[in-house]
Formats: sequence, C-alpha cells, structure tokens
Amino acid sequence: MKRIVLFFKTSALTLSLLGAFSTVSAQDDIGELVRAGKEDATKLTQAYLNPFFKGFGFGMNSGWFNSAKTKNLGKFDLRIQATGAFVPPADQRFNISSLGLSNARVKAGQSNFTPTIFGDDNSATTIEVLDDNGDVAAEFQMPQGTGFNIAPSPQVQLTVGLIKNTDVSVRFVPSVKIGDGGQINSWGVGIKKEITSFLPGKSEKVIPVDISLAFGYNQVNIDYKIAVADQVNADNEGLIPGPNAGKDLNQRIEAKLSGYTVDAILSKKLAIFTPFVSVGYNTAKTEIGALGDYIIKTGSGINDKETITDPIKINQKDISGMRAGVGFSLHLAIFRLYGAYNIGEYNAVTAGLGIGIGK
Repeated sequence: MKRIVLFFKTSALTLSLLGAFSTVSAQDDIGELVRAGKEDATKLTQAYLNPFFKGFGFGMNSGWFNSAKTKNLGKFDLRIQATGAFVPPADQRFNISSLGLSNARVKAGQSNFTPTIFGDDNSATTIEVLDDNGDVAAEFQMPQGTGFNIAPSPQVQLTVGLIKNTDVSVRFVPSVKIGDGGQINSWGVGIKKEITSFLPGKSEKVIPVDISLAFGYNQVNIDYKIAVADQVNADNEGLIPGPNAGKDLNQRIEAKLSGYTVDAILSKKLAIFTPFVSVGYNTAKTEIGALGDYIIKTGSGINDKETITDPIKINQKDISGMRAGVGFSLHLAIFRLYGAYNIGEYNAVTAGLGIGIGK
C-alpha cells in the first residue's frame, strides 16, 4: 500500500504547535488508527488550519501605523500591541466532501461538516481510511475546534524618525522556546513617507490633514522537533519490542508565515488625540511542513511497515486583497495608547500601548 501515510500524528502535532488540542493522543498506536495518502493528509490539515493562516496573516499586516504624520529626526516610540482577527462563521467549519479525498471518506451517519481550528470544541467528524481494495482499513476522528473565533497576532514595534518626512519601523522577537523541542522568532520592517508637501495646495488652509504612504513586511519562523520520534515501537500488541523503539527519525515541523501591506493614510492631529483612516492592499502566505521519516504499519505482520518521508507540505497564499482601517493614537506625556479597526478578507481589532519621545 504505497499511498499509506500517517496523517493524524503529524497534523495533530502541527495543530498543537499552533495552539489546538487534539482529541486523539499521538502515541505509537496512531499508525493503526490513521492511514491516509499524502494528498488527503495535506488537504485535511490545510482545511482545518486555513482560518489560522488567514487570520494570523491579516493580523500580522496590521498595526504598522496610527497616524499619517511621520516622526522628526531621532524621535521614536516603542509599542507592544496585539491584533485579533475575527473568523467568520463560514470559516469555523469546512465540508470534508468538498475536498476531493482519494483514500478517505466520512463515516456513514457522520456529518460532512467538521470544525476548523476556530470552530466548535465539542464535535468532530469520524473519517474512514480505505485500502487499495476500497475496504475500510482504519478510522479516526478529526480534531475539534478550540471554541474561539479570534485569531491572535502580537507585535513589538520600534518606530524612529529618519530624514525629513520619513520614519522607519522595526519588529523583532528573538527566538523563544516552544516546549522541549521548538522555537519561534519573528521580524519585520516598515517605512512611512509623508507626501502632504508634494500635493497641490499644500498649505494647511487648503489641506488641513496629513497624508502618507506606508509599507510593512513581517515574517514569523517556527521550528519544532517532535518529541515522539517513532511510530512503530512494538509488535503483537506491544508484547515484542519493535526495532524502531527509541529511534530518532528526525520528525519535525518547520513553518514560515510572511506578509506585506501597502497603505495610504490620512490623519488629523487634535491636541493629544490623532484619528486616522487608511486604505491599502495586503497579502500573506504560509509555508509549513511535517518533515522527517514516519514509519507506518501496513498490515498485521511484524514486517508490514512502510517509511514515509515528509508527509505534509503546505505552500499557499492565504490572503490577497484590499483592506481599510480607522483608528487613533492618544499621547499622554511619554505614554501612548493605540487602537484600530481594519476590514478586509477578515475584520480585525488592534490595541496597544507604548512610550515615545518627541513628535
């Protein structure tokens, strides 16, 4: 059975990395529970995680600015903020029958609809996996949702004024440990150029607002070493130690989530309060894979095993389209409060606080 690959362990660990909780434990009997082709494994994982990719990407592109006015030379602000992208009801579940699976099907009597990562946390569909003869070889339950419908995206950002009418923003989070075998880091860079002075009628009496163009790029990298290295530890229901017990198969998850946004901003300073509106275009993409060797039982015999390498790979564009926003900044001495609401493929709220020196 050349098409067989362990789906659930790889996808469940991917989901755990992203904050989801699987209803099936990733132990050495998973190979007996789940057997699906690479294509089916990727399709199911992709459909389950898509709202996370879209929501995180949209949020990652948010919060670059809270005013069209650029900072003067050497002036700066440092902010900590978080964006929550609202996952619409249509993306809180997906139709398994629409995926075009080759080696798996919904079990009779089960719903074709199952939760995504941001869907219901008390229901999930059972899938039957078929062998080459079309007979049921195994079955498994899809993971439940988290019960939350907001995709979070935190940011730490430093903005510094450079040459006249130009400031630069930098986002950076050094590697942070994930559990016992993983790490995550992120970085980004943005630039904002005030163009009010280049417009006809640049006098404040004619154009009493600030107008700017801005660009921002952000990237998040994740590496996670899977602790359960082998999937066939024993034979004959665990009575005989298997040859792969304790073997490191270099199983890991690698991911890169990136995106950029280009925006036009209009704002008006009113003493300590500055409201703004914006319109722009943004895009985000995801590259993620469950890599390494995965040993799968293909039958009842001791030697009925198959090694599958790099079973899941996803490379997709998550969002691409227009976005618009409205928000404000509030200056209280050296302290700053920020807020914004953005609409696009998803809608999102950003809130943050910071400190700053100068205008």
